[in-house]
Amino acid sequence: MAYATSHQTWTNCITEDPYPFPSKGRASRPLHEMIKHIRSKERGPEDYFGWHLDFENHSGEPRPSGRGEETYRSFIKSVSLLIESRDPYTADHQMKVSALAKGIAREMELPADMIEGIRVAGIVHDMGKLSVPAEIVTKSGTLTPFEFSIIKEHPGKAFEVLKEINFPWPVAEMVLQHHERLDGSGYPLGLRGGEIRLEARVLAVADVVGAISSHRPYRRDLGIEAALREIDTNKGVFYDTEVTRACQRALEGANVLMAEL
Repeated sequence: MAYATSHQTWTNCITEDPYPFPSKGRASRPLHEMIKHIRSKERGPEDYFGWHLDFENHSGEPRPSGRGEETYRSFIKSVSLLIESRDPYTADHQMKVSALAKGIAREMELPADMIEGIRVAGIVHDMGKLSVPAEIVTKSGTLTPFEFSIIKEHPGKAFEVLKEINFPWPVAEMVLQHHERLDGSGYPLGLRGGEIRLEARVLAVADVVGAISSHRPYRRDLGIEAALREIDTNKGVFYDTEVTRACQRALEGANVLMAEL
């Protein structure tokens, strides 16, 4: 099987607009003003709870009907900019995971609407890390048990924000469950098997492959082959077998969907 080598990156392959949501006109005024307010804050992007409260204060205001797409499109763009300004690694990782998850879903021949929901969830799946101190997220050494316990809160933090957004897909639940494992060893809920949404099982595999095959603050990249060994060895234990096989197909030779990994 011809897979991309470890020194190649995913970045060059994401050539299409990462936010191709259908548009029905300009964003509503309250959301537009909220986004400008968030971006102008001098407190910095690390103040996750500050911009969360700003968003909640405005998101509850009535909006003209038919503009939901623009609402979540603008929200996701703003969150992505905030993450990129604070932690470029996480921002890049989210885009890679989104692209790979979309490729896996296509290989599984899931419905087009479900594929789009998975793609969108991938873009924001780690946004909860905005609540984690920067010195933990970017730490170059091994995390302490306490630091890891803080990291493990990020799916729940993201869920608390995403559940307030009127997505046409269960994005909040997908993000909440993307670290769950089939045997119940995952977090934050310890779900097992069919208790985990299929979309979250797709995200879980894409997330692991992306994390292992990319550079991390505390280690060099281990390469795509190492990532594929991980999901193959643990398919049916941690990772959904069908999803794992679809991932392997998506990354094979000419079927690579994201330019060179």
